Amino acid sequence: MASSPTRIAVLSLEGCVASSVMGPLDVFAMANLLSRDVGMSAPFEAELVSPGGRPAKSFHGLELMAARVPKPGERFDVVLVPAMVGGLEEVLGERVLTRWLKAQHARGAKLAAVCAGAFVLAETGLLEGREATTHWGLAQRFAARYPGVRLKPELLLVDQDDVLTAGGITAYLDLCLHLVAKQASPELAALCAKMLLVEPGRRLQGPYAVHSAPRDHGDVAVLRAQEWLEAHYQGPVTLAAAAEAASLGARTLLRRFQKATGDTPLDYVQRLRVEAARRMLETSPRTVEDISQAVGYADTTSFRRRFKARTGLTPDAYRRRFALR
Repeated sequence: MASSPTRIAVLSLEGCVASSVMGPLDVFAMANLLSRDVGMSAPFEAELVSPGGRPAKSFHGLELMAARVPKPGERFDVVLVPAMVGGLEEVLGERVLTRWLKAQHARGAKLAAVCAGAFVLAETGLLEGREATTHWGLAQRFAARYPGVRLKPELLLVDQDDVLTAGGITAYLDLCLHLVAKQASPELAALCAKMLLVEPGRRLQGPYAVHSAPRDHGDVAVLRAQEWLEAHYQGPVTLAAAAEAASLGARTLLRRFQKATGDTPLDYVQRLRVEAARRMLETSPRTVEDISQAVGYADTTSFRRRFKARTGLTPDAYRRRFALR
């Protein structure tokens, strides 16, 4: 542990999610408050910073006026890029921000990002050839824009030592607790997690991801096949039947369907079945066996295996975590 506090800059950016700005400041302040309980002095100096020197508004209009403009040549130990909803393209076009982040990294700062903040880090080129994550709903857009990044959308947190990325918006909690453990101590991170009522050790986004297949691909025949599969996934499904509904040959449908949606027709069916099962597990008291049959699986063992492969959780574990009680 360093003898001097870890200096953390939380960035104030237009269109940010306010909780991913103020939340990290709260976590690091809580760590300072609790540090005496584990026998250490306050380990963090965290503040709101605006490299561009102008006030920003969150995506719902909250003005973030207290940000400090960093001094020329000033170095932080950690720079945290918040989540953003809206205004992302404008932020990605801010060359001043990109240059500042690259300069901080060159001076030894760790760069961290939450959710869409990973796009901002990717603009610097520092993620090229390296692993990163972002919100599962942004994964396709990210992969298309930054093909050189080894995207791991199934992971909630990716730590490349000098560059860290976290998944969805509230993954700032996981990221900040990870930084507390890394920069201060695991004992302090565990204590913060208990005080903040945060489940530590989350690593996967799979249980939270919602299947949303592209429908704006422009292939009318594939869209007909999608609609047919969505209406018939509970029963026996064959490639030939889907191809007939699309008025295409089976091989042609397979090629065009995969190009348009990223899935084969039969993989698409598995996604539909798992999504339907998830909704039932969240909202109904039906047994796993009943749900398995209802969504099209004759064999419950096969259903359990496929469900865990898609979500990272068994059906029973998924229900315990997400059921609407």
